[in-house]
Amino acid sequence: MSILTADQVAQFEEQGFLLVSGLMPEGTAARAEATLCRRLGISLDDPSGWPDRTTASGHDAPEILACLTPEMAAAAAQLSGEEVPGWRPPSSLFTINAFPQPGPWAHHGPHIDHAIPKDGFRTFPRPMRLASLIYLNDVAPQSGGTVVWPGSHRKILARAESDPERYAYMWVLNESLGDMDLGEGVEVASQAGDILFYHYLCAHSGSRNAGSRPRFAIAHKW
Repeated sequence: MSILTADQVAQFEEQGFLLVSGLMPEGTAARAEATLCRRLGISLDDPSGWPDRTTASGHDAPEILACLTPEMAAAAAQLSGEEVPGWRPPSSLFTINAFPQPGPWAHHGPHIDHAIPKDGFRTFPRPMRLASLIYLNDVAPQSGGTVVWPGSHRKILARAESDPERYAYMWVLNESLGDMDLGEGVEVASQAGDILFYHYLCAHSGSRNAGSRPRFAIAHKW
């Protein structure tokens, strides 16, 4: 099933990421946000109860699980070039919750996923088809948005292929990013219900939430 246009697929292949709207029913993100707030024991109207940092948590609430749709799975298959056989929604989803923090906005520096040494993920074959972030609310500029490095997946792939033995593990490849010219990072502006797909070797980063509202997103690997 083709969900995305040829231009969208070409953009993903060139840039290493793609922001897509309209892959979940209207109102789904708002219901998930409300449920997440209840589960975290916070109110959007009472900042005094918010953590002063980014937190992560797993959830099995139906309202949150509903954010992962068959249309997203179909889009992931198009972008990765590999079908997800017998795809079914997972039993829980992982959220990354960026709460406002004092100080100027800044990103945390580029990295690639699956790069924790103890996990031992290998670079080849790829450890996942691709990754994604599903935004549950609007993300204003400098409010905890995701930063991506356009075209970085091509440079990082070239580095890995230049010495497959040396860069056999994702964590080793990740450590080499500091001496690579990845260009400038771009902050992604997103709205509730948007999903950011990115290549498994796309350099990306979280950022400080210098805004006034929390940023809620589901992180999911395909």
